[in-house]
Amino acid sequence: MKRSVKLVGAAAVIAVSALIMSACSAPASEESGAPGGESLVIDKSFDLVTADPARMFETTGGIVLHAVYDSLLTFADGNAEEPLPSVASEWTVNDDATEYTFTIRDGITFSDGTPLTSADVVFSLDRVKNVQGNGSFLMSGLSVDAPDEKTVVITSEEPNTAIPAIVTSPTLGIVNSALVKENGGTDAEGAADSDTAESFLNETSAGSGPYMLESFDTTTETVLVANPEYWGDAPKYDRVVLRNATAEAQLMDVQSGTADVALDLGSDQIAGLSGDVVVSTSQSPTIFFLFLNANPEVSQVTSTADFREAVKYGLDFDGILELAGDGAERAYGIVPSSYLGALGPDAAVERDLDRAKAAAARAGSNLTADLEYASDFSSNGLSMGPFAERIAAQLAEVGITVNLKPGPIATTLESYRAGTEQMGLWLWNPDYPDSADYLAFGPGEIVGLRAGWAAGSDPELEAVMAEVSTETDAAAREALYQQFQELHNEAGVILPLFQPAASVVASTAVGEVKYDPVFSLDIAAIGR
Repeated sequence: MKRSVKLVGAAAVIAVSALIMSACSAPASEESGAPGGESLVIDKSFDLVTADPARMFETTGGIVLHAVYDSLLTFADGNAEEPLPSVASEWTVNDDATEYTFTIRDGITFSDGTPLTSADVVFSLDRVKNVQGNGSFLMSGLSVDAPDEKTVVITSEEPNTAIPAIVTSPTLGIVNSALVKENGGTDAEGAADSDTAESFLNETSAGSGPYMLESFDTTTETVLVANPEYWGDAPKYDRVVLRNATAEAQLMDVQSGTADVALDLGSDQIAGLSGDVVVSTSQSPTIFFLFLNANPEVSQVTSTADFREAVKYGLDFDGILELAGDGAERAYGIVPSSYLGALGPDAAVERDLDRAKAAAARAGSNLTADLEYASDFSSNGLSMGPFAERIAAQLAEVGITVNLKPGPIATTLESYRAGTEQMGLWLWNPDYPDSADYLAFGPGEIVGLRAGWAAGSDPELEAVMAEVSTETDAAAREALYQQFQELHNEAGVILPLFQPAASVVASTAVGEVKYDPVFSLDIAAIGR
């Protein structure tokens, strides 16, 4: 027996946006024509790497690709609780949550006019799995099949209640399979080596979303134009310019009118704003975290339990939180406060210098480690530098020397993903709004491996992870996610720090633009 999820008839909800850099250009009102204008200028700090959905796994890329590629399901209006129709008009799930059947909506075409069918969905999802990019774990344990051109079946090896949320990810955006194949793409095993479509997808849209790529640059600006073949409600703005800008540049741009929207202003900067702007602030699910590499081949110092204990009790988490500004809240566990199973203040680790110093003494003399972080990237108005400096100062009181190693995000992101950083200061935006996404922080999983935390490192924790990943009862899942986080905190390899407030500043001509807890920014929804 299958339970049917009635999602028929919701119009398309999609869109996206992007990010960043400074702007010494004509005023946005000239370039975009403000109210009723055809163009929109958005400033954001870029962590942009690729426009290939199968290889994209960054915040800015998610904003861009959510606007260009439709997914099977989506979220809208800042509501991260109930998936809505997109490419799929409806879906059903069997009783043990191992088989999901999606019905493809009639009348969807790609931007070149080619009809979208179930074969495109199968190709897109299998390509993500076999290209083995950073987002390939979304398809772990899943297989996809198309019994006919209007039906897609996703089968999970184990019960998985998160699949409806997972398929909203821009990484699982649906590409025009024929066009991508013609330009070097493949969904076959070995695609990690044989697929050569990325350069094509960095220049040409192969999606069915409300926008298409006009130009793509990872360091300066990316330009989107409205898709004339879009099947849903047309977006208000015909052209969207996403500029890479530091928070300081964004402040000047939005004040001068050379940007219509700014995404990375902090509370102190916003407090000083005056004039024709509208500020929307909400709680962000983003988690800032510190990790201590557990791989002794990377560091003989950070990989010891005594060192991790010294750091965990040597940090003043409330002192770190002060730097995050108004609206930020401490992270008591790796699962965000609004998600199932989030921990509360009773789980807080309090600073204990005596315990930290004793652990440091057991760890040995001359405790020194490098802390890497991106120096040219900011999120929610926050740059990593001040936090790294405060962490180093706090740990110096314990007898630990932290060598700060800032670098451009292009290089630090690479070393982080390669698992070669001794200590790292990073953030995590949810890939999909379900607590299951945070199992990625466990041993043997994508973030755990970046922190040198191999599978088999913590059998008790991993047993809980295995149990919760297949549990379908909500109350049981909540208790298991809490247990997962308690054990995770005890291990001390990855230390959650805080969740920032999220503010979007827009000109009054554009009106209120809300932060999206799933996609960060839904470009196509602006002005509707």
